[in-house]
Amino acid sequence: MLRFFRINDPYRLLGLLVILILLYIPFFINGPALTVPELRSMLVGERLLDGSVPFSSLTDSTGPISAWFFALIDAVFGRSLTARHIFGFLILFSQSAYIGTILINKKAFSENTYLPSFIFSVLAFFSFDVLSLSSELIGCGFLLLALSNLFKEIEFRTQRDETIFNLGIYVGLASLCNFSFVIHLLSVCAILIIYTRTSVRGFLLLVFGFVLPHFIVISLYYLNGNLSQLWQYFYLPNVSFGPDKLMGSYSLFILGAVPLFFLLVSMVMLNREARFTKYQSQLLQSMFVWTIFSFLQVLYARDLRPQSFITLIPGFCFFLTHFLLLIRRKRFAEVGIWMLLCGVASVSYMAYFNKISSVDYQSLYVKKDNSGIVNKRVLVLGDEFNIYQNNTQATPFLDWNLSREILEHPDYYENVITVYNAFKSDPPEIIYDKKRLITKFFDRIPAIRGWYKEVSTGVFVRRVKPATSK
Repeated sequence: MLRFFRINDPYRLLGLLVILILLYIPFFINGPALTVPELRSMLVGERLLDGSVPFSSLTDSTGPISAWFFALIDAVFGRSLTARHIFGFLILFSQSAYIGTILINKKAFSENTYLPSFIFSVLAFFSFDVLSLSSELIGCGFLLLALSNLFKEIEFRTQRDETIFNLGIYVGLASLCNFSFVIHLLSVCAILIIYTRTSVRGFLLLVFGFVLPHFIVISLYYLNGNLSQLWQYFYLPNVSFGPDKLMGSYSLFILGAVPLFFLLVSMVMLNREARFTKYQSQLLQSMFVWTIFSFLQVLYARDLRPQSFITLIPGFCFFLTHFLLLIRRKRFAEVGIWMLLCGVASVSYMAYFNKISSVDYQSLYVKKDNSGIVNKRVLVLGDEFNIYQNNTQATPFLDWNLSREILEHPDYYENVITVYNAFKSDPPEIIYDKKRLITKFFDRIPAIRGWYKEVSTGVFVRRVKPATSK
């Protein structure tokens, strides 16, 4: 295996593709259940295809680039999980091929090899949900582009305006996919300060490149009179700390135990045995700084789940490749690569098929819907997000953590107007509201009071013929 990928031949990527297909076949045959982030991405895509605009007519904190990407995916694949996972697989493969190409072009190792592409793919296999089409997966592509420009800046050690400007742009685009990626602007600044001679002008270019995509988005929302919604539903929620844990810390540790073990061994061996050129040493130290900030980014991310750790994979991949190439006896190096592959694959398979009791995916999956509501346009007022798996969403109120500020305060005139406009433009067929919050709005909006009847506690069905309001 190691001998195959050590050869600098792009056709080795075809062999990598075959290996990955064999690894992922069980996931494609015995498809995983729908996860919470996947259901959210489907709903966001459907709303945008129906004519909604992120933040101004959709109460959700998903990044604007990710939101429009979800709309494109929904237009092509609908709600087909298998098709989405296959496309996610292709994105992962392209990212693994790209990082291998970057490291070859930048002469990061003592020999040109596609081993980093193989290791990247193996590490990405540590959990099945890495296949999910999410803002993390999309943003990771922009971060790899930023990493390429960062290596170029370190390599030439001279200020190149286009390189550092593009570096800022790519980090800015990544943060518009997933806002937590803004942490990598700090990592880039730290690396440039330590390992390059970037001037003040260069840092201003970097910051301008980062701000430019955000400035374009802000300008578009300002011109349409929706700047306050952009600030309220995108920037403010994502700036706050305290992630929503979709999986326990111990479960995450078990899934990442094998990569962590190899990382620790790699760090120890590189510190003791490695002999690098000055340039390679700077790249190694830069990747160490990048990986530290990647850990910070994971802690800052809003959703904590296995796929949140995808930004750690490039750093792990870099160190593990150095370690395997450092082993002089090829037989031992071959044993090491097989141990990594078998270890990661075994833990991933056993966790997926519930053979490891300490790994619990249940909170990541969408719970079974027992409401009996099927194929309806529904408004859910509460945390019963699972109802949407068999229905489509009506009105802009998707994220309950953001929507509750409106729907739990009917005494404010602005909230009443917001609810009225939402029902007027997109009236739901069914309102699922166990706390009966909507009744207070019915009392204040006579125009929609007779549209619905309560068929059971907290379940309101739209009348075929609206009743006359009294």
